[in-house]
Amino acid sequence: MKIKANGISFNVAVSGPQGGTPVVLHHPLATNLTCWQELTAALDKRYRVISLDARGHGQTEVPKGPYSFETLAQDVVAVMDELKVGKAHFLGLSMGGMVGQYLGLLHAARFHTLTLVSTSSQTPAAGAALWEERIRNASTLGMPSVVDGAMARWVAPKVLTDRPELVERLKTMIVTTPAVGYVGWCEAIRHLDVTQRLKAITVPTCVIVGALDPATPPAAAEVIHREIKGSDLVVMPGVSHMLHNEEPAAFAAHVDAFLSRHRVAD
Repeated sequence: MKIKANGISFNVAVSGPQGGTPVVLHHPLATNLTCWQELTAALDKRYRVISLDARGHGQTEVPKGPYSFETLAQDVVAVMDELKVGKAHFLGLSMGGMVGQYLGLLHAARFHTLTLVSTSSQTPAAGAALWEERIRNASTLGMPSVVDGAMARWVAPKVLTDRPELVERLKTMIVTTPAVGYVGWCEAIRHLDVTQRLKAITVPTCVIVGALDPATPPAAAEVIHREIKGSDLVVMPGVSHMLHNEEPAAFAAHVDAFLSRHRVAD
């Protein structure tokens, strides 16, 4: 469905029982809400699952950037407002996990839990140059120019050789992402620096990372886990950045276990 929120049109998918506790899913960079189809199927028997195409992605409107994480976090809250969702569980992967950290800092009262997946709390100075290169390539050469680099980071080597259908699915998401939206997010990510603020997050939090992830490695997850008091840390073996697509059943089991421990009355 299309809804107007925070000044733009968002593409949103909702499934699961009307009275189920809402779970909001936020996809990673250069993908769209269809990346959640396996997790949605695992959760929507019990939860009201809400996934959105983020600003500048999928079928959501593509305003010119740069974007800020304050705005991107407000997008989630505004979508919830339009759907009349007062409070929800939140799960975000990569850039979605970055948004989740801002939600914990700026909108904590709206969330039962945060699940922060394949993400980091800071882009180091050395990393900023890589983001500038991605911005330049996407702007001048188009989204196909970022495919090979992304796939090398996104999935374990065995997936590249053994699962051509998943590789093609992910590549299609990348090349169909609007370059303007991709660049707008890249501008926000290259300035990310919230590590020193994370101690203020009091929402129950689970941090999940793939052991083979070179983009947001376990060390980055450990920083978030250390800074958010009482958070859980799950390191999934044998998977990389897109662990929810690489091993969907194992990933869903970790998510369901965490949400079940923090179940609220429907």
